[in-house]
Amino acid sequence: MTAGPGTDDRRFARELFARYPGTLDLPWVRLATLPTRVAEAPELTRAAAAAAVWVKDDGLSGEVYGGNKVRKLEFLLGEALASGASDVITFGAAGSNHALATAIHGAALGLRVHSMLLPQPNAGYVRTNVLAAMSAGADLHHYPDQAHLLRGTAALRRRLRDSTGREPYVIPFGGTNPRSTLGFVSAGLELATQVEHRELPQPDYVFVALGSMGTAVGLALGMRAAGLATKVVGVPVVSYEMDTADGLLALIRETQELLRAADPTFPQHEWGEDDVLVACGYLGDEYARFTPEGMEAVRLAESAGIRAEGTYTGKTLAALLGWGREGRLAGRTVLFWDTCNARDVSALVAAADLERVPSSLRGYFESGLQPLDSGAVGARSVADAHTVPGTETSS
Repeated sequence: MTAGPGTDDRRFARELFARYPGTLDLPWVRLATLPTRVAEAPELTRAAAAAAVWVKDDGLSGEVYGGNKVRKLEFLLGEALASGASDVITFGAAGSNHALATAIHGAALGLRVHSMLLPQPNAGYVRTNVLAAMSAGADLHHYPDQAHLLRGTAALRRRLRDSTGREPYVIPFGGTNPRSTLGFVSAGLELATQVEHRELPQPDYVFVALGSMGTAVGLALGMRAAGLATKVVGVPVVSYEMDTADGLLALIRETQELLRAADPTFPQHEWGEDDVLVACGYLGDEYARFTPEGMEAVRLAESAGIRAEGTYTGKTLAALLGWGREGRLAGRTVLFWDTCNARDVSALVAAADLERVPSSLRGYFESGLQPLDSGAVGARSVADAHTVPGTETSS
């Protein structure tokens, strides 16, 4: 699964290593199956009134579990292994895709994964992800608020140090820091290579979900380094306050500094607020609360054979379509970067024992789903199969 630093195998495993060989010395482990495909989406082109809409499908980026987190985890879990850690601690909402991706890929590397989780609106995918993470061997902790989570994390770190004699490796919310963002710098370079090979025309815009910001920042860095004039449009899915221009620019500069320290030939660019666009107005009431526009976009995507969901990719696609209705995409070539896992985790879900769900997470199985979840792809069947008898599946 791993490729040793400096080997020919690793050099050509990722675009970042091939173009900037100084980065070969950075800890890394092979998890993803790349490059991911690009395809034109005529249905989205018509709906957005654009010259063309293309889709970059990261859903199959991993053999067991895909989505955008796999690219980040190659650098994060590579560093965890290099540090000698036996345990990994990470964070997310109750149904966190990042936490599940870390659980699955961490376990495959022999790491014990501990997920520190916070409340979110209920949805079918929360039940799916909790059960799949349990089957993958994750240690799940759910807290009522961030203050309790921080205290619980400090106590867990002490226990793990005492029991293993090793410092656990800590991965931040969303798996984003400058090191993990390198996974999407490489993704931006990967897209540039696909443009060079005429697999798709150079996009004017790339629309992508903006949560912990690593995906959007990495793409902006990678595409600019490759000479593309493409602008990233990040769609806030967590909060408008979190996804500020200052935060984006700070992560861009820190990641660029890390890259240039590893390989001074990586280009030095000045970055300003206009270099990454932010499409506000599609979050809705709160994180993970589905919106009518987002679920309409999910249904359109499903009819076009594209996988999307209500928390991230549905809202991102809704922003793309909203810009189209405003006439902002006329004559433009647009890329929708689909970050949604497309691998089937039903076997993991089926193997889970509902009775072993931690008491702090049982409310997600005993209470109803948010109303719009009835229109989500696959949500109803998952919810029906993993609900405590006698409870409702919608609210």
